[in-house]
Amino acid sequence: MRKFKGLVVSLSAAAMFALAAAPVYAEETTEAVTEEQATEAKEATSAALVKADDSVSSSDSETLADYASETISLIAGMSDAELDEIVNPPSILSVPPDYSVAAVESWLSVRGVLGGFIEAKEHDISADSSTITIESTCDFANGEGMVTIVLDRKTLTPDSISFAEANSSLGKTMQEAAMNTLMGIGIVFLVLLFLSFLIGQFKHIGKLEESMAKKDAAPAAKTAAVPAAPVAAPAPAEETVDDGELIAVIAAAIAAAEGTTTDGFVVRSIKKSNRNKWQRA
Repeated sequence: MRKFKGLVVSLSAAAMFALAAAPVYAEETTEAVTEEQATEAKEATSAALVKADDSVSSSDSETLADYASETISLIAGMSDAELDEIVNPPSILSVPPDYSVAAVESWLSVRGVLGGFIEAKEHDISADSSTITIESTCDFANGEGMVTIVLDRKTLTPDSISFAEANSSLGKTMQEAAMNTLMGIGIVFLVLLFLSFLIGQFKHIGKLEESMAKKDAAPAAKTAAVPAAPVAAPAPAEETVDDGELIAVIAAAIAAAEGTTTDGFVVRSIKKSNRNKWQRA
């Protein structure tokens, strides 16, 4: 809670300093500041470079630059408990202003990327009819950051305080563009290599298809070359003859040829002779 009170006091003090310088700013004419006066003013302020447009005097720009540096240092130097107390106040009687809550939330969103605050390098101050804007380029532990403070010109109280990475520089933009270009070229190159490899495999695919076709044709050819088994011709039907009469006739013929009777032998079986052999004989 002490840090929160310190933040409010610091902002109020800075507003009072700026308010004290306001009459001087209002009474100033377009008189040019001499080089000696500018040197003295620069030595009296911090080492940060201060740039301001024509509507802001040198003394006012120095006061605003000191206010910006103190405010940034105060917010970035708070502990986690102190920051949480501002974002989530424990009591309705200690609710901080909206710009304080917004400033702390903005710092928490980039604190992990930027790291701890080191110093403010440059303040760019501009003013219009209703606001005063201070854009501070700062060094953090992990790189460069930008802090923008907008003050109400009538009340000299902050309207907003925001922290951001300084990614808008030309060098970083060119670096990101170069990285994106290299990645795009690399992806295109890899795709072309893959297509070239795929086209080179077409000849192997054709050979594989031919070999598969030959393998499928070989069993079909073997099946067609095997001749069909010949169908056996039906056996001629044997002539049905009365065996008893045939045996008696054959026995009588044999007995007549031998000059004997049929009692001397018995015909047990009759077999058909091969006519071809008889014709050759």
